[in-house]
Amino acid sequence: MSSRFLEAVAVAAAVTLAACAHPEPKTERTPSTAPSEIVQATAIPNVVAVAGTVRSTTTSTLAAKVMGNVARVLVSEGDHVRAGQVLLEIDARETAAAADRARAGVAEVEEAIDGAAAAVQAAAAGNTLAQTTLKRYTALRERGSVSPQEFDDVEARARVAAAELERARRGYEQALAKRKEARAALAEAETFAGYTNVRSPINGVVTARLVDPGSQAAPGMPLLTVEDPTSMRVEATLSEDLASRARAGDPVTIEIGGKALDARVTRVVPAVDPSTRSALVKIDLPGAALRSGTYARVLFTTGTREGIVVPVASVTTRGSLDSVLVVGADSIARMRLVTLGDRLGDRVEVLSGLDAGERIVR
Repeated sequence: MSSRFLEAVAVAAAVTLAACAHPEPKTERTPSTAPSEIVQATAIPNVVAVAGTVRSTTTSTLAAKVMGNVARVLVSEGDHVRAGQVLLEIDARETAAAADRARAGVAEVEEAIDGAAAAVQAAAAGNTLAQTTLKRYTALRERGSVSPQEFDDVEARARVAAAELERARRGYEQALAKRKEARAALAEAETFAGYTNVRSPINGVVTARLVDPGSQAAPGMPLLTVEDPTSMRVEATLSEDLASRARAGDPVTIEIGGKALDARVTRVVPAVDPSTRSALVKIDLPGAALRSGTYARVLFTTGTREGIVVPVASVTTRGSLDSVLVVGADSIARMRLVTLGDRLGDRVEVLSGLDAGERIVR
């Protein structure tokens, strides 16, 4: 053995002998005069905690309605925007050309309508003359003043004039129908031209910018997301059993960032997801200044159970061990290890280590 080891053994032995030669004097225990209370069994609510996510009650994902290259993106994430504000512009050359063609088509139809109207007017005048002549020749035929051939010629001209008038009227009606179609095509082209300016539908904050200038936009392609930050809610998924017992209006507690908020269930989605056997629950939080996507803990109360609770201030925690001071029949307070359950405000449930009727130091 080394000399250093032998020296350490000698020192340890000397310390032990000194401790035996001079034992610590026994201290007398004095009765506890600290405030105390008798533990009683009480009704404890059964609380089920589920994970939730903070979301805006109004979220708008803006998508492209026309094909084209993104010319300009005028906002970034975090920007506050107003309803009607232009947020993004798509190259408008193709839609503008389509609108110009539609306007030209309307002008062409208008000219055709003017021509058709003039044709109707001329045909109506010719028909009036032909019908008047036919009436005169009919009277002359009755007196025998015209030959049958002359009367037949006049009658034929009257029929032709009436047919010409009817044909002119049909042409005018067709021109009017084409004008209606041309105007509808122009309105559609102008509407699509307006789609090149993507506007915000609400007052809110841009939370996602999904494209940059030069990107190819296509109908249905998401471009931006705008949320209303003044109205938030928590969405949580409940098990099928818990969802069947949840009702709109049920009180719940929302724990977010170390704070607890009292709220009520706003809506329970009736459909159950067949893959997860869970249902979505929505809880509005009006006026709460929260960020979308924040984690939340939702506490649902599902009846009560009997248990023991003690003040949180009476519990001493050292590492992973919790204890309370129990006052015995001799009025002496002694430490006792306990197992804790849920915290209930300024009190906490004791699962084991303490019985009803015992006195503890507060």
